[in-house]
Amino acid sequence: MNNKEIVKKVYDIAKNVVKKFDLDLFDVKYYNQSGKWILEIVIDNPNDYVSTIDCEKVSREIEFELDALDIIPKRYYLTVSSPGLDRPLRNIDDFKRFKNHKVKIVTFENKTIIGYISDVLEEKIIITLETGNNQNVEFKNIKKANLEIEF
Repeated sequence: MNNKEIVKKVYDIAKNVVKKFDLDLFDVKYYNQSGKWILEIVIDNPNDYVSTIDCEKVSREIEFELDALDIIPKRYYLTVSSPGLDRPLRNIDDFKRFKNHKVKIVTFENKTIIGYISDVLEEKIIITLETGNNQNVEFKNIKKANLEIEF
């Protein structure tokens, strides 16, 4: 089984596991780092933050399922974590969820926009810049977006 197939199978298993705990599956990665295989599962809580207890519960359950199925041939390290404070915004629903949060957007024209998500209208995101002006950004023009950490 190749790495893509492993990720697909783990994704399916993890999706069912996180659903039991009212969480969302954000990402699954399987990669080699410094000679060690890492299986990284990123979970999200749509209603709150991801706690260490959430990570522990999901980790135990996934570990149990993976051990039973024995689909990963190599020795690996399992990590379960949250998307983080500077999480990527990957779809229109992410922008809706994080309305009023600070965001950094990079467009396909390599223009960088930093401001607060003031509204999301269908496929258009309205950003309030630090100057107080609003800027409209079409979702289809966004190359990359993530939350900005505020101190």
